[in-house]
Amino acid sequence: MNNKKSLLKALLIIIVIGLIGYFVYQSFLKKDSDSGVVKIGFLVPTLENPFFVDMTESAKNLENEKLKVFIQASQDELKQNQIIENFIAQGVDAICIVPINSESIIPAIIKANNANIPVINVDNKINLESAKNQGAVLATYIGSDNFEGGQSAGEYIAESINEQGKVAILEGVSGNDAAIKRKGGFEDVMKRYPNIQIVASQAADWNRQKAKDVFDAIMTANPDLDAVFAANDEMALGVIAAMKNKRIALDSIIVVGFDAADEAIKAVELGELNATIAQQPKLMGAEAVRLVLSIVKKESVKDSYSTPLKVIK
Repeated sequence: MNNKKSLLKALLIIIVIGLIGYFVYQSFLKKDSDSGVVKIGFLVPTLENPFFVDMTESAKNLENEKLKVFIQASQDELKQNQIIENFIAQGVDAICIVPINSESIIPAIIKANNANIPVINVDNKINLESAKNQGAVLATYIGSDNFEGGQSAGEYIAESINEQGKVAILEGVSGNDAAIKRKGGFEDVMKRYPNIQIVASQAADWNRQKAKDVFDAIMTANPDLDAVFAANDEMALGVIAAMKNKRIALDSIIVVGFDAADEAIKAVELGELNATIAQQPKLMGAEAVRLVLSIVKKESVKDSYSTPLKVIK
């Protein structure tokens, strides 16, 4: 009997402590709201890719006593939706999203809409037609024109191999808007050059190690390959590493990446990587936060904003 009473008492204590913690947490959120602190949830696919590190650091650098930025990352579609739901529960004032998939994130956006929390789409575009059909609303978009970037890579490679030869594409994650647009822009340019043949186009999921493995397989099937377009710098650097491992002369195959990550720029300077397409993630992160501040102040914003691209070679 005494044991049952002790157990009941312990359970009551746990419940009371939990309730106290909940109300204290809610009071902190209210205090932030009452004091005019703007809280932003910023979701990216990963913090292991320098591109997203640059993006989130630039957003974080704008923090002050009236602005807080909470960074979360996941490459899992379901987890990204859960993170957005957590942001909503935490009472953020706005959510910035770089979705891993352009479609699967839409249900979470609808939940943010229902909570009157504006959603800013960054970099990888959400499918606007699907979003509209499902009743999801985006406050604005900021990012590069990935199709145009793919075209720039295509023009550079075509010129570098004298408009003839065999090329391969290393794609990003399947279903990812940026991956689709970069590949599409590159293929659009290749259509203009009948003497250039795309001998392989395979996904390496933005990953350096996967890019090594994919490139090894492509080279085995196509030992006379002339050029590679890797849809991000991580994959391009994976190709360079694979070439070194196989003792393939770095000047024998043109390799172009995308993102202009610091390591890729250094590789260009060293003459290892031929070029990378710069799309300025630091500018994206900072501008996303500034757009949030405009929205919170009830200022008008455009439907989309574009950050400039350039070829670094």
